[in-house]
Amino acid sequence: MDLEKLKQWMEMAQKYQNGNFWESIFDQYNNTTEQTHPGNKMPSQPSKTSKRFPLVDIYLTDIQIMVIVELPGLQKEEVQLSISGNKLLVKGVSKQTFVSGSPYLTERQYGEFERLIELPEPADHKDIQAKFEGGLLFVTYKRRYTRHENIPIL
Repeated sequence: MDLEKLKQWMEMAQKYQNGNFWESIFDQYNNTTEQTHPGNKMPSQPSKTSKRFPLVDIYLTDIQIMVIVELPGLQKEEVQLSISGNKLLVKGVSKQTFVSGSPYLTERQYGEFERLIELPEPADHKDIQAKFEGGLLFVTYKRRYTRHENIPIL
């Protein structure tokens, strides 16, 4: 076994240990299937369309939980929001902006999307407030479990 093959095997084993093995396999597949746009001498950039679209941040304070969902170019009418326990579902349709000319590079995601977000604590739909502003969806709700309570052991 030559040194280069051993090095490749070690890198693959490390990715497997880190939990990134399957992601790297699929990334390799996506990179090898890239095609050149007509008239371009260079292939388009590798598709880095996020497997997790839309992007999400979750913040916890002493009294509330805030979820920020990034939805660039969308209007609130194009987004649907639902909850079941501690699962928040965000779905909608991102429409492509039509610009004359042929694309040179396309990284933005278009079409239907759906993302199931696991929340740190369950919530009821009547406790949730949602606000859409500047391409960001702010979802907030009060925390139910703010402190630990002792449980007697029998």
